[in-house]
Amino acid sequence: MKNGNEKISGYGIGLFGLILCLLLSPSSAHSFELRDDSTSSYNPSALSPSFRFHSSDQLVVNEAEVRAGLLYDAVNRKIVWQKNMHSAYPIASLTKMMGALLVMEDVKKGLYTWDDNVSWTRVSWVGSKRNQRKVITQVNYTLRDVFKASMIASNNECAEQLAVFLGKGDLSLTIQRMNDRARELGMMNTRYGNPTGLPATSWMNDNSSTPVDQLILSLEMLKYDEILEIAGMGYASIVNGKTSSIIRNHNRLTIDYSGEVDGLKTGYTKRAGFCLAATTAKCNHRLVSIVLGCRGPQIRNEIVRDMINDYYTIIGLERLGPASGEQFALSIKPAPPTANASNQANGEYVTITERIRKVHVVKSGENLSLIASKYKCSVQDLRKWNTIRNGSVIHSGQKLSYYTTQKKKVFMQQPANGSEQEDHVPLLSSHENQAVRNENKQHAAVLSDEFIYHVVAPGDTLFSIANKYGGATVEKLKSINQIIDSKSLKPGMKIKIPVQG
Repeated sequence: MKNGNEKISGYGIGLFGLILCLLLSPSSAHSFELRDDSTSSYNPSALSPSFRFHSSDQLVVNEAEVRAGLLYDAVNRKIVWQKNMHSAYPIASLTKMMGALLVMEDVKKGLYTWDDNVSWTRVSWVGSKRNQRKVITQVNYTLRDVFKASMIASNNECAEQLAVFLGKGDLSLTIQRMNDRARELGMMNTRYGNPTGLPATSWMNDNSSTPVDQLILSLEMLKYDEILEIAGMGYASIVNGKTSSIIRNHNRLTIDYSGEVDGLKTGYTKRAGFCLAATTAKCNHRLVSIVLGCRGPQIRNEIVRDMINDYYTIIGLERLGPASGEQFALSIKPAPPTANASNQANGEYVTITERIRKVHVVKSGENLSLIASKYKCSVQDLRKWNTIRNGSVIHSGQKLSYYTTQKKKVFMQQPANGSEQEDHVPLLSSHENQAVRNENKQHAAVLSDEFIYHVVAPGDTLFSIANKYGGATVEKLKSINQIIDSKSLKPGMKIKIPVQG
């Protein structure tokens, strides 16, 4: 019994010492600090042992600009920096990551293919408030393109319609699936009330999560190459019916460090602040960063970039960007012949990833499974692309269509999506944009004693509006309309234009 008592006593002393170290350690006290506006408390039992915090004393992060976050070294399986990582806060459009995971899992199960049609009827309003006209448009995307619009452009309409599609018309079923999947993954401090991340009537009902829960979700998403391929696109082309448009990734790091930062998602609401789940695998060393509640997108991006670069330096790896000794080769290409000087000044060349159709000639001994594996698609994809019924046998010499991707440079005047604050604006087709412009021609000159009013159309800027009306300048328009940020213009907004005397 003496040995047994000594053993129990030893465990007690060891446990007490461990608790005492955690309580007295400065890094622990700082790391587990809770904020008044958090929606859950620190729960160590909810954290996987592989996610324990191992502080890197050399890593310095501008924590004053971050509400909560972490940096995870996926190779060494440790969190090397964190702040409030167990506290739940609003996550805004990081919500769409769970929707993306559900889509990916359903595609892998064979429930859907990327070429399935996702369609809905869009109702938009054009014209001034007094003379508004309803425009009804049928929207038709492939599942792949509506997935891209949700993850890259962070478009709320597409994210919601994607959820409706997954729920076979019932949005509430998908929201329940999102919460159920979170519990299955061990995301015990995460709550979804909608598929977009838009704020609820009360802050207590906003979609919320912890940095650790978002890390768990990110690692699950990293299992799928298709998600990284899409989330890592700086720009992408999407097709709605017969019209196509180019969207720009809200995660600027995927553009500035193309091929290195390959995901995952941005988010913004006033209550959530600017959020980002970012990941990179430069030098085959995967890092995942979660940052919540920054004041601005540039601040957020710089914090994440510097955090990643500093940690890579600490462990002896190259920073993001060209390897040491390399230089960026700057290639200036002229605008296409059809573009005028104005287009050339306002546009830029961007690299997009397009899907192209190719043909495979079946060889002796090949089957659909072997061919699907070769071209990284599913057997169901091959069946659908080639109208092959279940049970049908392919034969040598038969030609089968398959799809692959290729990168292409295109000239873009402006992306179809706006800033992170404009995720609610639909990705209008060219037909809808034309309807808005035509309507604005009729209503842009509504007279008053001192001003006329211009109704902002998609693509309008203060500079283009000022040029349209003689005597107006950008600064004058800002002053008259009390505009602080030129980028805050939204389609349908009425702008006062001074009348020339």
